[in-house]
Amino acid sequence: MALVLAGCGARTGLRDERIDAASDVVDASDIVDASDVFDAPDVFDAPDAPDAPDAFDVFDAPDAPDVPDAPDVPDVPDVPDVPDVPDVPDACMPVRDFCGRFEFCANGLDDDCNGRSDDGCPCVPGAVQPCFDGPPGRRDVGACRDGTQRCLAIGRWTECEGGISPQPDICNGQDNTCTGCPTDLGCPILCPGPGDPRVPDGHPFGEYPLRGALFFGGRATSWRWTIQGGPCDQLVATSSFTLSTPNQRDAVFRPSLSGDYTVTLTVTVPDGSTLSCTFVVHIAGPGLRVELCWDRSNDVDVDLYLHRPGSRAPWWPAVGAAQPTQDACSWANCEAVIRGETGGAPTPRANWGYLPSPLSECQDGPHGAEWRALGFCANPRLDIDNNLSKARGTPENINIDRPRDGETFRVMAHNFTGTLTHPVVNIYCDGRLYGTYGAAPDLVTGFAATGGFARGAMWRAVDVTTRVNAAGETRCELNEVHPPGATSGYDVTIDNVRF
Repeated sequence: MALVLAGCGARTGLRDERIDAASDVVDASDIVDASDVFDAPDVFDAPDAPDAPDAFDVFDAPDAPDVPDAPDVPDVPDVPDVPDVPDVPDACMPVRDFCGRFEFCANGLDDDCNGRSDDGCPCVPGAVQPCFDGPPGRRDVGACRDGTQRCLAIGRWTECEGGISPQPDICNGQDNTCTGCPTDLGCPILCPGPGDPRVPDGHPFGEYPLRGALFFGGRATSWRWTIQGGPCDQLVATSSFTLSTPNQRDAVFRPSLSGDYTVTLTVTVPDGSTLSCTFVVHIAGPGLRVELCWDRSNDVDVDLYLHRPGSRAPWWPAVGAAQPTQDACSWANCEAVIRGETGGAPTPRANWGYLPSPLSECQDGPHGAEWRALGFCANPRLDIDNNLSKARGTPENINIDRPRDGETFRVMAHNFTGTLTHPVVNIYCDGRLYGTYGAAPDLVTGFAATGGFARGAMWRAVDVTTRVNAAGETRCELNEVHPPGATSGYDVTIDNVRF
């Protein structure tokens, strides 16, 4: 059609030129009287010009009106349907699994997707690291959350324990396959994943409310809450937490230890079917937290000690001495009410130069009333002495809320009763479990002898070096203590008070 229009333009121009010429010749007739000149009509062969009308024939541009067919183009408005693209979740692209041929060490991942994280990798006995037993690309996606694994005495990692790994999708409003593509978006129960504001971190000894309506808003005929604790809960007779009203919509969970607790909510609906949620609640105390538990905590008295950094003084002045030195934080000088005596006078409180912490750090503990009477939380401090009188069946904890950078503390356990038992020491820094020592299958052996003050079996477990950054965040470096001159084994002595 463009060529036709161009042709029309050219022909029209020719016609105009001819018409102008014709009108000029006609004017010439006004000048001539002579008949010869009247031959001018020959010149006025301009009648040929009427061929120009052919130009109009060519200008059968009436076909041009067909151009208005372009209105079909307005169908383009369908393009605005592109807003449907945000509905791409309907065609979700799963995250990549990133399974490889080889296992990469020290990352806590199952790189080769054989079902074991860091399998075959060397490690330092006692160390604990976060781990994830699922395709690497699904870590922290959907419901998935890390567990932990411990390095055995043989220098190899245990299986990954705790945490949440990929599972088949069930009706819980969560991406259980951890692919980034949940398939049960219409489920009436909405379970939390990592980072969900409905599941904030808690604090040791603090009350942690569990509100069923945050996860299920429908009709229910029954509710049930269950909780699984950390390493000491697998060992001691008394749980490290309490759970009030576990068979009601709302419950209250009260942990006494740092670490991760796995919480499960099960709801029964009117048709008899059940809906459930499983998620992790992280309990974090600040700074350094040393934890001791043992398998006979109901009938054997074992005491926890923490040695002052920068000193290698003995734990007691001598074998049989009634009071430890001031370089050792223990039952004698680190509780809210000091029970130790030196020369008939109360033993001074352990003072290693740390500022006290606000009452919020200790007032909810087993001796909260005593700390409130004191008016502050001391550093270092012992939460409770499980001496079979003040407490029974519970772990012991020593805390330093604001340690300094580069300090090294030694941890020791003393079997006061003397009867054979198997102690376990856990080290937490800013709420993260960094090390576990003495847990099965690497039990502490020979931890028995006639006990008493400064006598019997003493296990020097681990040296802890704190690394504190400018923001006050605490990390830890751990070195297991071995017998002098040895590179393996537990440093257990009998009637020996050396550092």
